[in-house]
Amino acid sequence: MTMSDFDAINAELAGPVGPRNAFGRDAKPGDELTGDIIGAERRHRTVDGKPLFWVDRKPSTVEAGPAVIDSVLIFQTTEETDEDDDGQRFLRLDRDVKVALNAALAAAGVKTVAMGGRLEGFTFKGKAAGGAGRVYGDGKYIPPAA
Repeated sequence: MTMSDFDAINAELAGPVGPRNAFGRDAKPGDELTGDIIGAERRHRTVDGKPLFWVDRKPSTVEAGPAVIDSVLIFQTTEETDEDDDGQRFLRLDRDVKVALNAALAAAGVKTVAMGGRLEGFTFKGKAAGGAGRVYGDGKYIPPAA
């Protein structure tokens, strides 16, 4: 039996608030992500609770184009910053993350991530030269045991 969208939404409402962003707006160079992959999702991106849509090739809250959809990996980490923190973090697969993650996959001799895989030491290095984007690196991907 497959879950309907309502089943998924109700399960989300009944559970904890959800994973925190591994590298949100307040990320600092040197921040790391280490943890096991426990899920993957495709989400409609929002800003301040408002959904975003592609308008003139830029995200906008004006509903005049297709939805901005993000792919995210969800990790279980040992990080707990407060009493409500369950250690789950999500990693949005934007262009800059993909570059570093693909390098970690290639170094591991694999082409894809898998449930139960582990990412160690995936680091936010800072803003890219010219301020357009971010730089990540040093991550090591460990495929799940066969």
